[in-house]
Amino acid sequence: MKNQVILDESIEVQRPLHEAFAYVAEFSRIEEWDPAVARGIKQTPGAPGVGSEYQIDMRAGFSLQYRIIEFEKNARMLMTVDSRLFTALEEIRFEATSTGTRIRYIAKFDFPTPLAALNRAYPAAMERVGKRAMAGLQEALEDNFEAPRASRLLATADRLIVPGIWRFTKLGYKASRKHWDAVSRFQGDRHAVVTGATSGVGEAAARQLASLGARLTVIARSKKKAEKLVADLKKQTGNSHIGFEIADLSMMSEVHALCDRLLAAGEPIDMLINNAGALFNPRQQTPEGFEKSFALLLLSPYILTERLHPLLCKGESARVVNVSSGGMYSQKIRVNNLQSRWGTYSGSVAYARAKRGLMILTEEWAQRWEKDGIVVNAMHPGWADTPGVETALPGFYRITKPFLRTPDEGADTAVWLAASTEAAKITGKFWLDREQHPSHLSQRTRETAAERRQLLETLQELRESTVPKKPRRRRKAGPAK
Repeated sequence: MKNQVILDESIEVQRPLHEAFAYVAEFSRIEEWDPAVARGIKQTPGAPGVGSEYQIDMRAGFSLQYRIIEFEKNARMLMTVDSRLFTALEEIRFEATSTGTRIRYIAKFDFPTPLAALNRAYPAAMERVGKRAMAGLQEALEDNFEAPRASRLLATADRLIVPGIWRFTKLGYKASRKHWDAVSRFQGDRHAVVTGATSGVGEAAARQLASLGARLTVIARSKKKAEKLVADLKKQTGNSHIGFEIADLSMMSEVHALCDRLLAAGEPIDMLINNAGALFNPRQQTPEGFEKSFALLLLSPYILTERLHPLLCKGESARVVNVSSGGMYSQKIRVNNLQSRWGTYSGSVAYARAKRGLMILTEEWAQRWEKDGIVVNAMHPGWADTPGVETALPGFYRITKPFLRTPDEGADTAVWLAASTEAAKITGKFWLDREQHPSHLSQRTRETAAERRQLLETLQELRESTVPKKPRRRRKAGPAK
């Protein structure tokens, strides 16, 4: 016993018992609330429960191996802890109160003799560790964070290009995440729709939302890929509330059909992530006669989002997240050449112009739908190592590969915009790594009011003209006279 240290700390939070338990039980999220933790990694598939294992990397430079050995939903979890410095048994208990939830943390640490002597000499050190962790958990569950404000320093760095462009890399992600707040909002009663979800950033966003417990509908072009994705997500996360819809979003007839199905089902949409995209070289035309970049990247999300507005109105603090690109900084919308019919075609330019158009829609929807309680933002995933980048931009991929982010890192801001409480406080902005960035770096990319109006009118006309015509019923022939 002389080598054992016992910690016993309690907090009370104004959160329902099931919400507090759900947040803590997914123990990899300890990185959000324990200041001593650098990273939490879940090592076993499925929902948290007996047998779940986690690797917890500490800021001090060592790792802890956690294993859940007892698990009572909404009541308690007991975990063993192994490391090269100590072993421990940690229990977290949950109890409903008249105002929320009481959480009690009891830990018994067994140290080897030299470290035990050090702990006896400085008993307050371990006690401070426990108090800081529980204070961090209390702050996370109180969930009263302010949305990040626009930074003049960040905007200046962006406009100087080189100082800002490094933020697109994994180095920018790692620098930014040091200052992030916890995302503890309960997602188990919210419905997310994610397009382009079978690979890259879309797949990562879908997996993160599934891990948070959201009901999830993924939109995919391939039924085979969609079925595999849903099966994998259910196995990985233990979330059984995952389904899919099939639609080629470069085909407006299929976009309308998808909207018809979702509207008929009537399920409210709390989170819509418009992620589907690709870069095309050379110029391609869809069977419906649209240039493919324009169809997939601009017209499709316009029709989808406009038509799903009634379901977003039914959602709780509904969010629309448009996945954009830093490439939009280089281009102005060309309202008289939206489909790149004239001039030398460049897939990169067509892509960037479409993303510029999507940013315009972000600002328009944010303003128009604010009265409906719908928050609309756009985000840049940064330079992420995805199959799309490798295929469409092989030269760029080869040069930048050492600095590319993972798809999960690229998807983080989209999920944060969709799921966090504080992201509901700001609408119509452009984000990277949970930080506001300017939507333009130069006056030359700004559209006039007349150009913006023309863009919206053109898209609305195309929305109306692409509605599939219902076949007329043949009139039964009357009796011969």
